Amino acid sequence: MAKRAEGKEVGRPFLPGSPGHLLYNVLLGTGLVVGAPAWIPWVLLSRKRRANLPDRFGLRGAPRQTPMDSRPTVWVHAVSVGETLAAVPLLRLLRRRVPDARLLISSVTLTGRETALKSLSGVTDEGFFFPFDLPGLCGRFLDRVRPDVVVIVETEIWPNFIAACASRGIPVVIVNGRLSKRSFSGYMRFRWFFAPILRTLRTISAQTVEDAERFVALGAPREIVTVGGNLKFDVSPPETGALPLSRLLLREKAAGAAWIVAGSTHDGEEAQLLRAFLSARERNPSIRLLLAPRHPERFDAVEDLIHRDGVSMVRRTAIPDEAGHLPESVLLLDTVGELSGAYAAADLAFVGGSLVPKGGHNVLEPSWHGVPTIVGPHMENFREIADVFLAGDALIRVAGEEELADRLTRFAADPHLFRETGRRAKELLETFRGASEANTDAVLSALPGREAPR
Repeated sequence: MAKRAEGKEVGRPFLPGSPGHLLYNVLLGTGLVVGAPAWIPWVLLSRKRRANLPDRFGLRGAPRQTPMDSRPTVWVHAVSVGETLAAVPLLRLLRRRVPDARLLISSVTLTGRETALKSLSGVTDEGFFFPFDLPGLCGRFLDRVRPDVVVIVETEIWPNFIAACASRGIPVVIVNGRLSKRSFSGYMRFRWFFAPILRTLRTISAQTVEDAERFVALGAPREIVTVGGNLKFDVSPPETGALPLSRLLLREKAAGAAWIVAGSTHDGEEAQLLRAFLSARERNPSIRLLLAPRHPERFDAVEDLIHRDGVSMVRRTAIPDEAGHLPESVLLLDTVGELSGAYAAADLAFVGGSLVPKGGHNVLEPSWHGVPTIVGPHMENFREIADVFLAGDALIRVAGEEELADRLTRFAADPHLFRETGRRAKELLETFRGASEANTDAVLSALPGREAPR
């Protein structure tokens, strides 16, 4: 059986049974009972939420470590797609550095799980859904999985789960840690509650100095907080040239089309993009728009919106892989896992969640391919990346729909106008490497019997 770290090495495992912990569970239980008429239908009426329910209650899915398996076990938790993509270089490096390790990855969302299956095939041993933060349940999960270290990507502070780790002497490490200004303000209102939780952690590897100082201000001991950089800068572009969607878009480009790829869009953004696109298309009918909504459950609603505007469109799933010419001006990407291939063939990209206050999404995917990229004013969740790229004149930021329409119209007049912006983005991205090594060192330093190289 894999060895466990002693509790005294983990931190101060006083969280279980503390007044704050007891209050949390009282409020949690009360909320579950009182809110049952609302949350039960909310879960049961959604196929996606029903699908992972048994796993999150531990009825299936959680891998069991057998008594004969003495390999060190590293459990990496990445809540959704963004965190999973950030975990990819970390897990790949862990596999190289500790080839005998049992590497596990957990998710909360179905899309996160799907991303893990596609991006980490052959790297991780098993994947599963993260348990609900309920008393007893988290402990049963841990007793089944028996990790030697738990790694949380970015910031997922689950009191019962961390309490169960602390009581079992299992070190918990946060990698790629970040606290946005909004999150930090919210956490600070309950500092009295979160500070004892943070003191049970082994290490916090923050993305930036600003993030590190926020963790310390929230109550984390300064000696456990380091700055490891942003793992998302270390994600390598997948091979996309041979993908059917890339080939399709490239064939259209060879015939004279210029593609605007709008990825990870949210409700309220597609309407603005369509209006801006149609205005620009009056200047140049050869420009085309690919819309990729962030959430699959919105595909039908976005299709209805496009039809209401009287725009010719086609869904990706309606196109054969070896289709010839596409006469439609808008392509709706209604699949998961093909957006990077679309970015690879784009002439101009827009990254969603930024025209509406959703905090933005990662601009690195189009930057890998040297594609000039536009974002809106809301990039709080990726402020470090956005600030670096804006300072390097490698990202285009617009204040709203009017400015977006202006940029698209200028692009329509000259599809090569912003090419230098994309080139600068790709060159800048190459200069930001090394976060994988720093964050991997943080994990290895907490793994019993292993030491990170100095």
